[in-house]
Amino acid sequence: MAIPESFHQDRAELADRLRRLRAVSGMSGTRVAELLGWSQSKVSKIETGKVTPSGEDVRSLLDLYRPEVREREALEVLSRTLGERHRSLLMLRKRGLDKEQRTIQRVESSTRVLRVFEPSVVPGLLQSAEYARAVFSRPLSASGIDATKAMNARIDRQARLFDPDHRFHFVITEAALRWRMGGAATMVGQMDRLANLSTLVNVRLGLLPWDVEVPELPNNGFDIRDDREVAVEGFTTHRLLTDPRDVRFHLDVFQLFADAAVYDDEARAFLTELAREHA
Repeated sequence: MAIPESFHQDRAELADRLRRLRAVSGMSGTRVAELLGWSQSKVSKIETGKVTPSGEDVRSLLDLYRPEVREREALEVLSRTLGERHRSLLMLRKRGLDKEQRTIQRVESSTRVLRVFEPSVVPGLLQSAEYARAVFSRPLSASGIDATKAMNARIDRQARLFDPDHRFHFVITEAALRWRMGGAATMVGQMDRLANLSTLVNVRLGLLPWDVEVPELPNNGFDIRDDREVAVEGFTTHRLLTDPRDVRFHLDVFQLFADAAVYDDEARAFLTELAREHA
């Protein structure tokens, strides 16, 4: 899949504006690299538009150059938009979903408290091998993926669940537990796995039945990592929200759903009933 020309144009615009800010600051590329602990080639590649800088890279440069508030805000928006489009393009090109899983694994390893809300699918960290294989075998959104590699990488991520230094809070809707991924045996096995994982001391599993009144519509799933960032994934996009206002909003929404969910023995009884219906 070819990268759209508009993406190259926006990246070139970001590069040019960052280069001009450096010139105004009076610093050389070599000096910028020294102050930020980067290689000089990294500064050069960002300023020539050869690479898409991360949001953190752009913020570091802006902290150094200290532009006017409006300019900073505009560049942060442009950087965030580019980052989202870049991740989306990579997803569309299907470059090794097993590698994507390992990237997520590295992020999760540095996350002490992970909150996950899912309205339509069992979260990856809780999926059985059979369920994960079914997820990675979908005919359209998973087309071209090596399902076995992706499944194995996802299962490897789950070792983190058994590390007491990490805490997890999942809230899953009844819809996510009823959508069929794989056959009846796969769904029965998945219900059993959820029940077993819910007994871990560092895992809190909440289920949101259809007959419970909820204060918000469950529009999409999201992960909240240590109150510092929110990951939101669509069919072809993966957004990472770091603005404190966005994080606070998602924390509030998560708590609303968490307060309406059922837990522990009540949740396990609910899973047992679902397993009977799937069988």
